[in-house]
Amino acid sequence: MKKLFLLLASALFLASCQTKETKKADSVSTDTTKYPYAIEKMQSWQMNTDSKNALTAMNLIKTFENLDTASMGKILSDSVLFDLDGYQFKGTKSEFLKEIQREFAKMSSFKIKMLDFESVINTDKSEEWVSLWYKQISTTKDGKSDTIGLYNDIKLKDGKVVRLSEYVQHPAKK
Repeated sequence: MKKLFLLLASALFLASCQTKETKKADSVSTDTTKYPYAIEKMQSWQMNTDSKNALTAMNLIKTFENLDTASMGKILSDSVLFDLDGYQFKGTKSEFLKEIQREFAKMSSFKIKMLDFESVINTDKSEEWVSLWYKQISTTKDGKSDTIGLYNDIKLKDGKVVRLSEYVQHPAKK
């Protein structure tokens, strides 16, 4: 009788463990929230613990600060997409560097104060992004200075920058 009771108790214990695990897995994967917008393809993102992408993204910004297109070229992919405040560039790395050199020719200096960053990768490993928040003080060759807050989303592929989306926040006028 004791053997039968132990066998029955063991079976009930195993069954209860399996039921709880199934319920837990179902509750994690089911989102019943009624969002006001439908997402065509929901991405699943996680923090990227590998520091390589964050380092590459910050090195890209450092090349802007140093007005250094030679070093910038080593960080960029062969094709580049650059979005900035109503401006968009899509083309080859060499075309982009020529355009940036024309802009750098107007500048005396950039000063960057990095505020924060976040590096993410989606779970299927098909996209990697680094977001940077910083303040930039730019000075033109004719002495005009401007301070802006910047937020960058930088997409990387195979360790190279393929896209830079830059969002500008000008300080409020007094």
